[in-house]
Amino acid sequence: MNKQDLIDFEKAIAERFDNGEIPYLIHLSGGNEDQLIELFKEIKTGDYVFSTHRNHYHYLLAGGDPVRLQDKILNGKSMFVFDRKLNFYSSSIVCGTAAIAAGVAWALKQKRSTKKVWCFLGDGAEDEGHFYEAARYVDGWSLPCTFIIEDNDRSVIASKKDRWNETSENHCCNFSCVRKYSYKPTWPHGGAGSGKWLKFKKEAFVDKPLLPNEVEERSLKSTIGKIVYYYGYKEAVNKAMQMLAVNNTVFVGYNVGKGDAYGSLREVMITRRLETPLAENLMTGLAMGMTLEGFRGCVVFERHDFIYNALDIMVNQLNIIEFLSQGEFTFPIIIRAIAGSVKPFYAGITHTSNLVELFRKLFSFPVLAPETTEEVTNAYEIALESKQPVLISERKELYV
Repeated sequence: MNKQDLIDFEKAIAERFDNGEIPYLIHLSGGNEDQLIELFKEIKTGDYVFSTHRNHYHYLLAGGDPVRLQDKILNGKSMFVFDRKLNFYSSSIVCGTAAIAAGVAWALKQKRSTKKVWCFLGDGAEDEGHFYEAARYVDGWSLPCTFIIEDNDRSVIASKKDRWNETSENHCCNFSCVRKYSYKPTWPHGGAGSGKWLKFKKEAFVDKPLLPNEVEERSLKSTIGKIVYYYGYKEAVNKAMQMLAVNNTVFVGYNVGKGDAYGSLREVMITRRLETPLAENLMTGLAMGMTLEGFRGCVVFERHDFIYNALDIMVNQLNIIEFLSQGEFTFPIIIRAIAGSVKPFYAGITHTSNLVELFRKLFSFPVLAPETTEEVTNAYEIALESKQPVLISERKELYV
C-alpha cells in the first residue's frame, strides 16, 4: 500500500468509530507513513513482524489483507491482529513481545535461516525492563532481530519530559539491534478524538477464554499400561529429561548449563541447554519464541517463587494467546517448576513455597504435580504430546 492508501484506510476506520459502528477500543496509526514505508522495504516475505496495539499500518505493509483487517477491527480485534501465514503477531501489552521475538531469532540462528525478526515498540515500551533484557540478549548473541522504537513522545498523553525529566531524543540503550525514529501522531492514543462515539449503535460482544476448570486435561494416572519401575523419583525425572532431549527439546534457564538443574540434566547434551541471564520473563519468552520454528522449549524454574518474575509474559501471552489469535498461534512449551523443600536446609518461606494451587487458579493450561515415579514419567509424556503449554511441578523433597 502507498502512503495515501494507508491514510485513507485509517480515516475510514475513524469515521466508522465516530459513527458508533465500533464499540471497541481502537488505536489508530498515522503520522509515520513515510518512515514505515521505507522500513518495510527491508522486511522480506517470511520474516517475523511483532507489533503493538497500534498495528494497522504494520499489518498492511507486511502484506495483510485490508478487508480482513477491517473485519477484525469491526469485531473488536483492533489490538489483536494475528496472521500465522505472514508470521505477524501483535500484543496490547506494553513490551509484551520483545522476549518472544528474541526466542524466534535464537531459533532462526540455530537453523541458519535467512529470515529475520522485526519487533516494533512504542517509546513507552522503552521504559520497560523487559525491553532492556531482550535487546541486551539479542545484541550480545548477535541474533537476527531488530527492535524498532516508534517514538511519538507519548505514553497515553505523558511525554518523556513528564515521565523521566528527559527530552524525547534520549533513550536508555544504544544496542546495535535497536533503531528509533520520531514522529508526530495524527490521532490520539485511543479513538478518533472527536467524542462522537459516545452513543454506539450496537453492543460490544464480550468474550473470554476458558476458565482453568473448564480445560480438558488428560489424567496424570497411567495411560500407557502397567509398568513396574525400579528407580526412584529423581531418576525418573532424569530419564524424562533425556526423553525430552531426544525429541528436539531445548532446556532454557539459568543454571541449566553450568549447574545441570539439580543434576537432572547431567546426561543431556550441552547443545540442548540454553543458559540464560537472571531474567525470568526473558527466558520464558525465549522458550516460547523458539516453538514457532519447531523447537520444544522447556523453561526450568528451580523454585516456584521465581515464576512470579515471569507472570507478565505467562499471564498476558502464554496463557491466552491461542484464544486471542483464534488458534493461529500456540506456544506448546513445558514449564518445569520445582517446589523447594526444608531439607537438607531451610531456605526460607519464599524458596520453599509450593504454589501448585495458585497456578491452577491462574493458568488455563494443565498444571500437573506428579507425586510418584510413574506419574513423573506420564506427566512428561503428556507434556511432550501436548499442543498447549503444560506446567509440571516437581517436589524437591522427593529427589532423595
